[in-house]
Amino acid sequence: MKSKLKNILFINTGGGIGDALTCLPTLNYINKYFSPSKIFYYSDDLEKFWFEDKLSEFKPSSLITVKNLMLVRDLIKKFNFDKFDLIIDNNTRFKNTLIYKKIPHKYFISPCVNFLLSKPLFFIKKNKNVSIRLIEYLNKSLKINEKPNYQIEIPNEFSSLAKKIMSSDKKYIGFSITAGHPTRVKEFNINEIIKLANYYSKNFIPTFFIEKNYRELKDRLKQEIKNSFFPEELIDTKFQKPMFVTALGALTEFNITIDNGISHMLSFSNNKSYNFYNDYSKKFMPLNQNSKIFDCKLNKKKIDNLSFQEILKFIENN
Repeated sequence: MKSKLKNILFINTGGGIGDALTCLPTLNYINKYFSPSKIFYYSDDLEKFWFEDKLSEFKPSSLITVKNLMLVRDLIKKFNFDKFDLIIDNNTRFKNTLIYKKIPHKYFISPCVNFLLSKPLFFIKKNKNVSIRLIEYLNKSLKINEKPNYQIEIPNEFSSLAKKIMSSDKKYIGFSITAGHPTRVKEFNINEIIKLANYYSKNFIPTFFIEKNYRELKDRLKQEIKNSFFPEELIDTKFQKPMFVTALGALTEFNITIDNGISHMLSFSNNKSYNFYNDYSKKFMPLNQNSKIFDCKLNKKKIDNLSFQEILKFIENN
């Protein structure tokens, strides 16, 4: 299978920017071991097309965004070949997988029902984590033991700008405390974060990665936290992108984050991050060695009930 793959279709059913970043280690793995001519990437991302816009600096080589996968009969006709050498379906819903499997292909891999619909077929239990389950399957196919790779090259224009606004003679601690998903409890109690940030402000500069639409929250943090810093307010709009967050995260002493898209941006910074998950940590947590995970469910806690002392204790012990 390794030497015969030219055209690969990667189907990612997650819709958020974090879901796209979660796929990046697998996409990089594919490029490293299969060297395809083209990776056609489709995601049910509400027409955000992340790798064509906000994540363009993260875009893997050979990746082509597919913007409509509804008409499976017409898909191949667009690309001037008879079938895909490999389809990777990152979805676990049986009905969807059966639909995707109708697309002409030579090989097909899906974690659905523990990969039992895959070809070639290997008996392997699906890992709960979306960043590793496909890599484990491909490892078994290739008889290797590759780990998810979070190493990326930060473009010089982003790294230089980050170094320009973060003084080398000062120390910074990064905070990401806002969640984009409104139906799940993911956020800290803001009062406890203010206490934590003020604790660190004695020796560090609390640096917040917060989008501009959180105006009231930012105003409150500025009023109640000493030395609070909001770096994206100092740059041109064209640099207000996820790669800039990654560049900033690489310059802090460490980062504190919840389960959100920014946590995945920070996972590529090659810097230590303390990630606090209310739930689903095994499914979505980054698997780079620098990410330390506090699973509230395992600790029988709720993230919005964590005191600043409990947050601080986890950080100091890890």
